Amino acid sequence: MVSSVEARPLILVSPFIASLLSLLLLALCTPWFNIWENAFSDLGRIKNGLTAVVFNGLVSTTGAILLVYATSVARYLAAPYRALLVLGGYSLTMIGVYPEDYGRLHFYVSLVFFLASIAYMVVHAMETSVEGAVIVALGLVNLGVWTAHFASNFPPGAAVPELVSLVSMLATLARDLGKTASGQS
Repeated sequence: MVSSVEARPLILVSPFIASLLSLLLLALCTPWFNIWENAFSDLGRIKNGLTAVVFNGLVSTTGAILLVYATSVARYLAAPYRALLVLGGYSLTMIGVYPEDYGRLHFYVSLVFFLASIAYMVVHAMETSVEGAVIVALGLVNLGVWTAHFASNFPPGAAVPELVSLVSMLATLARDLGKTASGQS
C-alpha cells in the first residue's frame, strides 16, 4: 500500500498531469493535427474555433496553477527554483493569452517558457545528489532536442520537443514538490 507521504508528489502534480493528458487528448481528437509536423500551439489558432478556446484556456489555466504552486506549495524551494517557476508559469499563461495568431509575440512567450523550463532543470546542478544530476541531464536533453529542431528542422514540427520538455518538467516538478511536501528543500 502507498503511504500518504509517498503519494503526495503525485497528488501535488495531478493538475499538471491532467493538463498534459487533456492536451494529448485534444491533439488526438483533432483530425488534422500531426505530432511530427505541428506544434501544440497550432491547436490554439483562433480559426480553430472551440479547439482553440479549449487549448488556450487549458494552457493559461495550467500557467496560473504553476504560478500558485511557485508562490505557495513550492515556497520551501530555493529562490532560483521559485523564480524560474514564476517565470515559467507567467509565460505559459501568456502562451494561451497570445496564441500563434499573434506571431512573434507568441513565439517569444513560448521561448521564455521553454527556456525557463530548461533553466529550472539545469539549476539542479547546484545539488550534489544523483537526482540532481539526472534532472540536469533531462535539461540538457531538452536543450539538445530544441537545438535539433531549430538548427536542423528535426523534427519539422515543435510538438515532439514540446512534449519532451513537458514530460521532463513534470517529472522534475513532481520530485521537487515531493521534497517540499516532506519538508526538505
